[in-house]
Amino acid sequence: GWRSPGGLRSMRVDSGVPLYRQIEAELRDRIRSGELPPGARVETEVELTVRRGVSRATVRQALGGLIADGLLEVRRGLGTYVTAPRFEHTIGGFYSLSQEIERHGLRPGTRVLAIGIQPADKSTAEMLALEIGTPVVALRRVRLAGEDPLVVETSYLPASRFPGLELVDFRSVHLYDTLAAQYGCRATRARETFAPAKVTDEEAVLLNQAIGEAVLHIERVAFDQDDARIEFCRSTIRGDRYRYAVELRPDR
Repeated sequence: GWRSPGGLRSMRVDSGVPLYRQIEAELRDRIRSGELPPGARVETEVELTVRRGVSRATVRQALGGLIADGLLEVRRGLGTYVTAPRFEHTIGGFYSLSQEIERHGLRPGTRVLAIGIQPADKSTAEMLALEIGTPVVALRRVRLAGEDPLVVETSYLPASRFPGLELVDFRSVHLYDTLAAQYGCRATRARETFAPAKVTDEEAVLLNQAIGEAVLHIERVAFDQDDARIEFCRSTIRGDRYRYAVELRPDR
């Protein structure tokens, strides 16, 4: 073999392949094989330059290709790291975050921050077509991929429609599964609006993000089989781990 102690292969000047391409290909192989797992720190430009005996510009070009492909990310003041998997939701259909997390080989989890009954404020009442002050169940959670927090969300549901819902332990069961099993209520459609934003101080702590990082704010209203409003949900989603996709088709 022709690997060096640092894990990268020795540079082959006579191979006809540019040096930066050799470094890029080797790092790409190490990422795909799992030798460099998500979250792993990659050697710095200086370390790679010294170890490989190439110029700083060559190393920068190699890392730049992997960053452009989404395999590496630069964390300001910390260095260059292997990116964690991004979760994607194609707009136009219902979506299970838990199933998407499992598809990437990770275990979905939930941390319940608070649950209880409170009076609906103006915006919640409007979204659920209720009178202001009507009791609603408020469920605030952090959704996890393995140990990594992805989403902070607060769901509001009419308390009279779902008596006892505030007593359910949502660390181990899903909200929509509970609505179907215990109340005969199925969510059949939802309407979402979303907008880019910067994470708040509280959200930054919950999502393990730096203050000011980009996030996605989403508001969703879910409807049941009778087209009645059953849930209003506000979510804050990490911009570095989640994206929405739109599938476009020509008019016929």
